[in-house]
Amino acid sequence: MSAAKYNLIIDQGSDFSLTLNIKEDGVNKNLDGWLARGHLRESMDTAQHWAFDFSGTTFDANGNLVIKLAHDVTANNGNSELGEGSYFYDVEIYKTSTDEVKRVIQGKATVTRQVTR
Repeated sequence: MSAAKYNLIIDQGSDFSLTLNIKEDGVNKNLDGWLARGHLRESMDTAQHWAFDFSGTTFDANGNLVIKLAHDVTANNGNSELGEGSYFYDVEIYKTSTDEVKRVIQGKATVTRQVTR
């Protein structure tokens, strides 16, 4: 399974979510026992990042995964504002019991500037 490429548009100061349906060989991937992680960064090499939130995601046989950023994260990450511009991101699923890691999606994210604040 290779990672899907998909470019995101994130509205600064708004809640963001995207539901993915993970398939392997054309069949919904059984995500039972899997976890997820993912970051958004200004460049591939910067240490500063914004982590996607996977809380509320049920990892089951349906293959669905919801990636989220809350409005307070898209507007501010501590003292580091998620500013208008271009970013890189990816999301991985991983299974600690078998030490497997699979990148499921990657691409660029454009953050559009918030006017109302």
